[in-house]
Amino acid sequence: MADTMQLRPRTPGRAGAPRGGRFKGAVASEWTKLWSLRSTWLTLVAAVAMQAVYVFFTSASIASQNESGRADAMQSSAPESAVDAVFVSQLAVITLAVLVIASEYATGSIRSTLQWVPVRSRMLLAKCAVVGPVLLVTGVVMGAVGVAVADVVLGEYGTEYGTGNAVRAIVGIGLVMALCGMLTIGLGAVLRSVASTMAVAFVLLLIVPMILQMSKVPALEKAVDYLPSMAGQRFMLGDSEHYPDWMGLGILAVWTAALLTAGYLVLRERDA
Repeated sequence: MADTMQLRPRTPGRAGAPRGGRFKGAVASEWTKLWSLRSTWLTLVAAVAMQAVYVFFTSASIASQNESGRADAMQSSAPESAVDAVFVSQLAVITLAVLVIASEYATGSIRSTLQWVPVRSRMLLAKCAVVGPVLLVTGVVMGAVGVAVADVVLGEYGTEYGTGNAVRAIVGIGLVMALCGMLTIGLGAVLRSVASTMAVAFVLLLIVPMILQMSKVPALEKAVDYLPSMAGQRFMLGDSEHYPDWMGLGILAVWTAALLTAGYLVLRERDA
């Protein structure tokens, strides 16, 4: 007797299940979105260019002051000049991080993102898993370019520094840029607006430290060392005057974790 075969509709098993919502798929999706935007390349190039230009002009000014024999001439090493320039060039880094998260609310594409990756924490972590390494590499390039430009422009008027100082500044800039980018992603998830996120990030990382430093109030001047940008600067310079230098990176990491947690809580409670 011949066997009979009954054709039945194929039901998808585990191998056929959609995988897009998993972490690996979420990271792949974020990677594709990031590099499909022209603004990504523009902001990364702008970050390196701003670093080089700022270092060039500040180093040229310092060299000119020392060459003319001014008694109040500023002193700086190449690594210090590179770290100081981050205060300005981080604006481009902030812009990229803002576009990664807040622009999705502006265009409405956040709905598609959350439909594809419904687990809010996974979506945020996927964005960080893409933006963090990209900004780490960008920051290292910024640091290397900054040190190289400052070394050439300062010439004999630059203060001496060791290889360890240069490596610390270069790697430190990379780590700080990565954390600042992820911090901004958390902030963007909370505020859900490109303009608001840019404004608050700008105020938090640049304006508030300047105001507190100029306040001449001892308590406020001490508090500035615990703000994200100043803590990052202490780490990049290896400055252990106020606390162990490694603690600066830890303070910045705590700020980043806190804002990402806040972003997750907002995402969990609100619809896109």
